[in-house]
Amino acid sequence: MKKIVIVGAAFIVAIGGIVAFGVVNKSSKASTSNVIKIGGVFDTSGDASSYGKAEQDGANFAIKQINANGGVKVNGKSYKFKIINKDAKTDNTETASVTSSLINKEKVSAIVGPVITSGVQAAVPVATQGKTPMISPTAGADNITLQKNGNVQPYVFRAQYKNSFMGTKMAQFATETLKAKNIVIFQDNSSDYGTGITSAFKKAFKGNVVDVESYQEGTKDFQAVLTKIKDKKFDAIAINGYYTEGGAILKQMRDMGIDVPVIGPDGIGDPKTAEIAGNKNTSNVYYAAHFSVDAPATKVSAPFAKAYKKAYGKYPSQFTALAYDSVRMIKAAIENENATSKSAITKGLANLKNFDGVTTGKMSIDKDHNPVKSMVMVGMTDGKESSAVVVK
Repeated sequence: MKKIVIVGAAFIVAIGGIVAFGVVNKSSKASTSNVIKIGGVFDTSGDASSYGKAEQDGANFAIKQINANGGVKVNGKSYKFKIINKDAKTDNTETASVTSSLINKEKVSAIVGPVITSGVQAAVPVATQGKTPMISPTAGADNITLQKNGNVQPYVFRAQYKNSFMGTKMAQFATETLKAKNIVIFQDNSSDYGTGITSAFKKAFKGNVVDVESYQEGTKDFQAVLTKIKDKKFDAIAINGYYTEGGAILKQMRDMGIDVPVIGPDGIGDPKTAEIAGNKNTSNVYYAAHFSVDAPATKVSAPFAKAYKKAYGKYPSQFTALAYDSVRMIKAAIENENATSKSAITKGLANLKNFDGVTTGKMSIDKDHNPVKSMVMVGMTDGKESSAVVVK
């Protein structure tokens, strides 16, 4: 995800009976003895707001479902979750500030968020000082869970796979499914997101990388570089960046008559890509994803998607699903350790194995606090999701 910088019946519930439980969007008074407070650090404004709003919805929905289904069970006692959400505003200083407030003022036991890599990096010192476990749904830079000396960050976890894994699996899809032999890569070099994915892609791709074109965040005009590559021999394009620039590249290349397949990471897996590029231009486009309603269903993914659609009138996005899983991972950590303390949650997350995620099924946390799971490549036709292939 952006560094500003991207399948149990027990979870089917009666939505009408759950909407009142445990969601707080502003600061809350001290919790009661049967309440476990979770902090939500989501960018609901600023450049990453599209991701942040979707993730906040997913976390809130998980809280409602867990509480409606009897809460969190510890030593025969039932606890309710309460989430206190803060807008980090896609600003690193604000991210550090709201994280500090949640830990030191609100006394939360764990944090879901931040959304983006740089936000996580800004929050790490605060979470470490406060010895508070923090699980980002969508920060993908390889190094966020590691210290400079290579040791693991003890309180930092993530629900999405790291960027190098995504780049490797994208290359596998390009080779095995698209049968691409020659590819042009566009990369956002404003951050480690675009360049890190490109580096892993190049190492794993079995064909020929014809050209790598770099651009900066905020670039709007790609006519010159598209003219430069148009007459080269290539059968696919990879756009390793986010929906703002990815949508612009897609629109301008299609308008220029470049109709080869386009692949990208989770950063272009947002409806805004089609809004920017236009639906007619958003066909034969594939992006790396963590969840898709079109992917083979797991025992928890199908009930989740059904219940979410009933509650919100739409199917959940991959970002919603990742935040939903993040909250459920905290619940699993508490119940596995049979304790509610921050140290118990931290230990439980580090030791999490064979967790039934709604994203891509069974997952475990490795020694570096990264999830081990499969990836989905989602296909788009006329701006709508039209296919999903699991890449193992």
